[in-house]
Amino acid sequence: MAARIILHIGVQKSGTTFLQHVLQANADALVKAGVRYPVSPDWARGKRTVANHEWASYGLLGTEFPWVSQDRASEETSSWQTLLDDVKSRPGTALLSAEALSVIRTPAIHRLLDALGADEVEVVITARNLGWALPSLWQQHIRNGRSVSFERYLTGLAAERERGRDHIETDRSAHLWRAFHLGGLAQRWSDAGATRVSVVTTPGKPPHLLWQRFAEAIDLPSFAEPPTMPTDRAHTGLTAPETLVLSSMNAAIRQTSWSGQNADLIRQAVTARFQSRAKRGNKVAAPPEWQARLAEWAEEDLATLQNTPAHIVGDLEDLRHDPSTEPAAPPTPEEIAQAGAEAALALAAVALQETLIQRNIRRLRHRLTT
Repeated sequence: MAARIILHIGVQKSGTTFLQHVLQANADALVKAGVRYPVSPDWARGKRTVANHEWASYGLLGTEFPWVSQDRASEETSSWQTLLDDVKSRPGTALLSAEALSVIRTPAIHRLLDALGADEVEVVITARNLGWALPSLWQQHIRNGRSVSFERYLTGLAAERERGRDHIETDRSAHLWRAFHLGGLAQRWSDAGATRVSVVTTPGKPPHLLWQRFAEAIDLPSFAEPPTMPTDRAHTGLTAPETLVLSSMNAAIRQTSWSGQNADLIRQAVTARFQSRAKRGNKVAAPPEWQARLAEWAEEDLATLQNTPAHIVGDLEDLRHDPSTEPAAPPTPEEIAQAGAEAALALAAVALQETLIQRNIRRLRHRLTT
């Protein structure tokens, strides 16, 4: 079995999908370098864009993840067993990547480590500063169908954070801060028995810098320039005006009788149209009155992190939030109107395409009956 297992546990919005693309594209070359990244033959099922091990982890830890039902966990039991058999059937080093593992509590960490049964389990955490991560999380929240304002979203996070470390460590619903309070995350895994915890910082750009630091963290500096470096951006976020338009759309969709599947199709069409635009407006940023709070949170987390056994790869300055670098003005009415017009065009394109298909079906039926 693998004597050494490396767990890349995220966190979300820190370049995890990019790293997984690099790992998947270079799986064969990595084996020659002594590290195996298992790629399941059925990884492409569902909506995944890249192979990772999150769904398999549902089969072991199930409802430890707040968004996973018992039925969904049961569906993934065989996926977990396949992955575990793969890891245990081959010697050397195995690398698994699942950003959801950043939210699990200490008992679940013990279950995972016991199940893996390796002599060495190293943990790698990739991280960006809260001033970038929280806006990105909110716009992803909107892309998933919500309509809560950024102000209300941050207010909820603040209230949860103020309940303290015991709440974050034990309450199943406090999963966001369990991941994004980096000091607590590193200490939790270290206390649970990880042989080494590394925190890889990233400023976001250039992406190859993140890979180079990641290669250093997994003790593979010779792979700092992998044979294949994907150029496609797996996740392109929405801008501030686009997010506001989509949020309003989500609120309106809830007043209809559309199925969840149809609502998802509409959102996908609109976001695809947004991402094809040349001029899209400024990125999502926290409201000005929240900027100082985000900077304080980042400083608190950084101080906690520095008191853990975590090995830092990169620059700790990457984890600080500088409010002066954020857009000073909210989206203008004109920018919001332009994004709204693009959303309308996306919906018109869907409607026209459906009309054309229906017309062709009628023509085909007519020919078959004459």
